[in-house]
Amino acid sequence: MTRPSLPPPSSALASRSTTPSSFPRSQMAQLVLTTLVQLIMTTRMKAICNLGVWCISIQQLDPLIIEDRATPLLTAIVYAIDNPFGSLSTTFEAAQATMKLASQIPKGMWDLSSIWVPTIYRRLLSADKTERDMAERCLVKVSSVVLPPHSLLCKEVASDLEQNLLSCMINMLDDHSKKIQAVKSWGWFISLLGASVVSTKSLLNKILKVPEQLFTDPDPQVQIATMVAWRNLVDAFFVPQASENMVQGTVISPIEPRAHASSWLKRIRLIMMPLCGVLSRSHNIALSFSCLSTWHYLLYKLGDLINHLSILEAAFGPVLKIIFSIGLDNQNKTLWSFCINLFHDFISVRVRHMSSPQGYLCVPPNQNLLPQTCMHLKALLDVHHIEWLPWDIATFDFQLEILGSIVNPELLQNMTVEVTATIMDSATQIFTLLLQGVRVECESKVAHDNAKICITKVCKFVKKVFLDLLGKQKSNGSAVLVQFGLQFVKCCVDELGHSLLASGKYELCLDIEHIKEMQYAECSPKLFYPMVRPLSYMEMVSPVVYLTALSVSIVAQFTGELSDGHAEQLALIFSSSDFSENFRAAVAFLYMQIMRPVDSRLRIKWLMVWNKVAKRLNEQIIFYLKLSCGASGDDVLYQFLCYPFLALLSPGRMSTLRNAGNSSEECLPVTQDLEVELVIEVYRSLCTPNNGSDAAYMAFLEHLFEYLVSMIDENMSVVQANLEYCSEKFKNITILSVLAKLVIELLVNARILNYASQGSKVTSEESAEGTRSNLLLSYLKLANRFMRLSGLALKANPASQHQVTSRQVFFIFIYFRWASYMGERHSFTL
Repeated sequence: MTRPSLPPPSSALASRSTTPSSFPRSQMAQLVLTTLVQLIMTTRMKAICNLGVWCISIQQLDPLIIEDRATPLLTAIVYAIDNPFGSLSTTFEAAQATMKLASQIPKGMWDLSSIWVPTIYRRLLSADKTERDMAERCLVKVSSVVLPPHSLLCKEVASDLEQNLLSCMINMLDDHSKKIQAVKSWGWFISLLGASVVSTKSLLNKILKVPEQLFTDPDPQVQIATMVAWRNLVDAFFVPQASENMVQGTVISPIEPRAHASSWLKRIRLIMMPLCGVLSRSHNIALSFSCLSTWHYLLYKLGDLINHLSILEAAFGPVLKIIFSIGLDNQNKTLWSFCINLFHDFISVRVRHMSSPQGYLCVPPNQNLLPQTCMHLKALLDVHHIEWLPWDIATFDFQLEILGSIVNPELLQNMTVEVTATIMDSATQIFTLLLQGVRVECESKVAHDNAKICITKVCKFVKKVFLDLLGKQKSNGSAVLVQFGLQFVKCCVDELGHSLLASGKYELCLDIEHIKEMQYAECSPKLFYPMVRPLSYMEMVSPVVYLTALSVSIVAQFTGELSDGHAEQLALIFSSSDFSENFRAAVAFLYMQIMRPVDSRLRIKWLMVWNKVAKRLNEQIIFYLKLSCGASGDDVLYQFLCYPFLALLSPGRMSTLRNAGNSSEECLPVTQDLEVELVIEVYRSLCTPNNGSDAAYMAFLEHLFEYLVSMIDENMSVVQANLEYCSEKFKNITILSVLAKLVIELLVNARILNYASQGSKVTSEESAEGTRSNLLLSYLKLANRFMRLSGLALKANPASQHQVTSRQVFFIFIYFRWASYMGERHSFTL
């Protein structure tokens, strides 16, 4: 081959002031490139053609020089790729040259992509695997240069598909061994069509026939390959420029959608359809992982649009509902955990982006579930960050709907207690964050309407999940459900606070069916009840009253054993120092329970609740009395402490006694002993020496004695009938035993005698002496009622041996003798 001579430099170039070697080197480079192109295009020797493209692939020339000769260079490379000698080595060298040029002149290669890319992607459908691999490897290397595709390239791809490539792909689906190859090629064609795929609807409908057949293929590997290729449609539909960049911490209002948001809903639904279908029927964990990966990629590509309510409902909600509806088991654990953490992040963003730095709350991740998420899915959370923005109040229904799908009792009934606890722990964390977000919303905007809507929806949500559906729980998991139902109520009380829950501005209807049942239950006309206003079905109440009524209704409808934990949770809800209305509602509910017939098991349940609440109140009794609003606040407390006496006289208990007496049951004494212990344990704690010397506490005891005496006097006929019947049938008389122990505990531990005797030493303080005299008088009246009832019991059956022994009567009698002396000094009578 004759070596060409260099042409002389032009006069214009020669006149420039450059180094002697600079111009000849540039001209030499151009001449070399021209020569290489001519050699490749004209030679009839494979070795020469290979050498030419190899030289292009290794050249180290200035990109400006190469860009000037880009078109002829690419023409030669395409000629070599088309393999005029039938040699794969030539195609390989040409592909290497293509990748070299793409790294040197990316902008020029993108502009001219319609020239060189088609000859590469056409080989994706080649029957030769080496050629297919070469084409795919080349496209992977140059994808950052080619994508998003040039409009001329899109037209070229569309034309090729229409002419023969699409029919070729569809024909490949008949051969199982070629299905994965076909769907990989399909993914590349979608990428190279880019955004233009949306405008060519007729072509899109034809193209979608390929994955449509493969998503239902029985081979999971084919479905996984199709799911991976499906991502390319996400890239084509949602290019980065489509999502507006917004300042972090701002909110997109879902009430006013952006103009293009509605047009994207069709694309989202198209992408979501196979994802939901595969997840619903898949039993292959690898396929489900792939599906969630593609779904998460869609959420990432949507950018800030994901915060739009309609897009949340179309793209985010469906997968969460599917995964949560399956439940939590060994196979589904990682998928469930991944979705829980996504939802956790979405809910917590409102709290994380609080506007006030002083009010910023650190939101920990869902630690108990993160270790259960597989490494592949965890990596997605780190690589593709979803652009969550603080949610708007209009998305509240959506959030509650998803949370409801997590804690669906119909799903939980077939799960173990441990799994149910895991689900409810996570749900409680999310619910707490949701309530914190509600509080931020209400406090930041001071919006009365928003606050009322949110609080009402929270109350209705807790009712729906843990009251209306509680009856569907027939397994041991129902106890766990009750526990977390009460925990949800406690979260509401803790997170929303007094200003929102106790405000009269946010009233709602008390639509709890159990209240209606009790309201219209048959009541005993014989018992006189203290002035306790019962709860009324459908009355307007504050949120705190609603939640209190809801929590006690949950316990009332629970047919299993009430644990100490359940009773303690109720005590925490009732005895909050920030509320008075909730305690008043709790007392009303307890008295409504007395009005309807209940068996011994239910009576023990409510005495246990009363016991726990009373002991917690006793820890802060003085504080409570100081905060209570006048006499009405005190009255509620005294009514609460008098509850056991009326419960022991209830018509339901009398019916139980008669049945037990007729059948000679042996278990009744045990029940009666438990009733006595639950009641006297509280009264014993009220008489502790620590409180005995406090004047305010002694005033409290004085009013309590007056309430008890009044209650006994008003119901003396019922008490007498109870004593007469029990004296004949039973060794133990519960109400008399309770009253006896109360009188003696007060005498021994409350230091009433010491407190009263101080009055004779402090004669100058007449007011103090009068207070002590009143306390002593109130106590003596209570002791007097005990002596009178004891006499009635002994009169009914003198031969019986009751819990009220002669020792107790004698002990109180001695005290009465001392009291007579005090009475003479202070001029009072019993």
